[in-house]
Amino acid sequence: MLMMTTDPGTAAAAPREILMVTTTVATEAEAKRLAHAVLHARLAACVQVEPITAYFHWEGALEECRELRVACKTAHSAMPALMALLRKQHPYTLPQLVVQPVQASAEYGCWVDEQLAPAPQRQEPAMAVA
Repeated sequence: MLMMTTDPGTAAAAPREILMVTTTVATEAEAKRLAHAVLHARLAACVQVEPITAYFHWEGALEECRELRVACKTAHSAMPALMALLRKQHPYTLPQLVVQPVQASAEYGCWVDEQLAPAPQRQEPAMAVA
């Protein structure tokens, strides 16, 4: 019989709200480029890419196309800059930009915040010159 123990300090931790910002693109290359740009700028902790089929009206016609959903997990503080980056770098004329609040575990929410923080400045030790 497997017995599970739970640390009382973590069991009661309330969920934390993070944001899921989603967009769609046509190709793997576009998805990868956006994901790398977002992560390099530290505007999301994680970017997930998944294939979807989209059905929509565009310029008077019913469209069906294969796309890739790009989902960025972020915090409220990073959302305006993330939206600006996506608008600027997106290949579509009218990109889907949807922001959804989602509940995450307290631990995951903390991890998201840590990933969005700027990397600490590393100072090299001073070299003695003879």
